Formats: sequence, structure tokens, C-alpha cells
Amino acid sequence: MGQIRVRLAQNSEDREKIFQLRYDIYVQEMNRKQSFADHEKARIHEPYDDTGHLFLAEDDDQVIGTVRINFRKDGELECENLYDMGHFQPFYPNQVSMSTKLMVRREYRSSAAASMLCMKIYEHARENGILIDFIDTNPHLVRLYSQVGYRLYKKNIDHPDYGNVIPMVFLLDDHEYLRQIHSPFLRLAKRYPAGTELADLFKERFPDYRDIRPLFSMEGEEVWSNIVTDMALPPNQALSFLFNFTEQEASKLLSMLDLIVYEPGAVVFKQNQESQGLFCVLEGAVSVLVQKEDGSYSTIAVLNQGEIFGELGFVAKTQRNATIVVRDKAKLLILTPNEFQKLELQSPSLAMKLLTNLFVILGQRFNEMSRRMLDYRRLYEMGGVET
Repeated sequence: MGQIRVRLAQNSEDREKIFQLRYDIYVQEMNRKQSFADHEKARIHEPYDDTGHLFLAEDDDQVIGTVRINFRKDGELECENLYDMGHFQPFYPNQVSMSTKLMVRREYRSSAAASMLCMKIYEHARENGILIDFIDTNPHLVRLYSQVGYRLYKKNIDHPDYGNVIPMVFLLDDHEYLRQIHSPFLRLAKRYPAGTELADLFKERFPDYRDIRPLFSMEGEEVWSNIVTDMALPPNQALSFLFNFTEQEASKLLSMLDLIVYEPGAVVFKQNQESQGLFCVLEGAVSVLVQKEDGSYSTIAVLNQGEIFGELGFVAKTQRNATIVVRDKAKLLILTPNEFQKLELQSPSLAMKLLTNLFVILGQRFNEMSRRMLDYRRLYEMGGVET
């Protein structure tokens, strides 16, 4: 791995390399369906590329990452109404942008490439008078974007192409918020003027999100007290994956989790999707659904406060074996694979303690499933179940 550099695509040759990289990652690696994929030429070119500003990250002559930013003043943005962009007037439309298609080759995902691309986007936006940048993402990437400075501002949306995604917004001149969350972008942001008008507007128009801070930006005691407010018992008693943890150990692990709010009916993940994290219900309830041969779904369980899901895929790195749908408005904690890897390096004993709890829970659920199957078989043999 050489010295990575990031630059704006200058010509059609640069852009073609980006389109081919997208195909390599989205189609060949992730096996995603892409509306604009050209399978004959192995490239993905979208209409928004024509008005977008495309950046590429290079290692020598190889393109290893890319991102796109579109300015609203150059043309309409993708699904503007879904993202409630009009709520940010008078900054909307001329000081608004949307960043998409951030991706890095697998072998470079532990490098600084993604951060460098994000920094270049920030610089480019500020130099062009942009103060608000929108993105949408999946749960396992919320932490990455939150650490930069993006924040939650509305409920999840059902995107016509990507399904259930989490919208986030970055108030680019809100230096105070960047300071509060210890953003690595604060130093870069200080090169540009700070403002308070946009931050005040956010607090006024998005009151449900004005005081939300990511758990990673809090100290141990603050993390603990923040979680306790949503529970009748201490977290290490109420959350199943924290059993036998001390308060200090639980606080350390909780600071590595993300907290995401889901509205009723939202799909957290679908059966057969790639596993991208371990979830725990902090508040509310979710349904566990399994697809039957005829395509319909059957609810096999309802999980409430303190219960976890996604543990099998998290431990075994397998695809999801069920679909999870939110029943009541829910607050969910998520531990991503990246954060667990950090935990293994920083505190191997704590990582082992967590895995032990997960294996205990898996064993309990396997025993419960076996018991139900035996009960079902007895009923069938007695003629009480129709096939």
C-alpha cells in the first residue's frame, strides 16, 4: 500500500475508472441490484453523475475509492421530499448538497481512504458556499458518519432503490457540535467561518433530535446515565448481553455502540441480507419474521426491552436468517463488526465475556426451538396439527 491521494475527477477517463470501481464493489463484491448497471461494460453510470462532482482516491495508478457530491444549485437532488430538505429554508436550496456513492475497495477499508474522501467533500462543499450536506446510510455505518459530524434528524425512510435507510445531515458551519462530539473534522472546519444561525434553526425545527449525541462522544458515567434513563433496571441487569458485566465494563462496551430510533413498521434488516451487526432492544419491541415457501411471512417471536437479535449472523458471519420489523417505536443499540474488532484489540477479556454471553443466549434459544419442535411433533402425532 503506497501513499493515497484524493482528487476531483478531471476528465472522462477519470470518470470511467470511477464507474468501473462502482461495478466492482456494488455488483461483483456485494451482489447488489443496481438499476443503472451496464453488465456488458462492467460499469455503473447514473444520471446524477452528469451534474455531480466526482472524487477518486488513488494508490499509485489504481483507483481504490470514490465519492460523489451534488449541489442543489446545479439541479434537483435525489428524492428531496423524502429527506425533508425544504425544512432547512432559507439555506435550502442554494446552500444544500447531497453526498452519495462513498465506497472503498475491500483491501483499503482499514486505511484512511474513506476519511480522506470525506474531508475532500467537506472542503469542496465549503469552498462552494455549501452549509448543509445530506446522506443516507445503513445502521452499521451510522457510527462512521456520526464521528465525522453527520447527525440524525428524522425517522428512517423507504428509499425507492435502497429500501429502508437512515437519513443524516451535516451542518458544516456548526463548530460547537463538532467540538462536543470530538470530531476529527473540527481542525479542518476551523479553516472556514463558524455560524450559529443554522444550528439554532436545527434546534427549533427538529426538537426531537436537538439534544441527541452519539454514545461514543460521552464519558463512561454519562453513557451509563444516558442508558439508565430508558430502563427500570441498570443496563448490566436489563440488557441480556451485559449479564455479569461490572458497571465499568458495561459503560466501556456501551460507548462502542450506536443508538438508532426506528418508527413502527420499519424494517431493520431482511432475511438473507449480509450480517452487519448485533442489535439490542433498548426501548419498544420488534417482530421476528421468517419467509415461508409461498412467499408470505410468519411471525415466530416478539422481542422486547433487553433482548438481542442478529447474534447468530454476528458470531458466525452468516446471512440473516429472519426479517426484523419494528412493532412499537423502538430505540435499538447496535454493535458493528468494526467496533467489535476494536474491542478485541483493546480489551480481549471483555470481548470474550461478550462472546460468552452471546453463546449462552444462542444455546437458550436453540433449546427453546427444540422444545417447540417436540411440542409440535406431539400435536401432529395426536392429530392436532394439519399439514
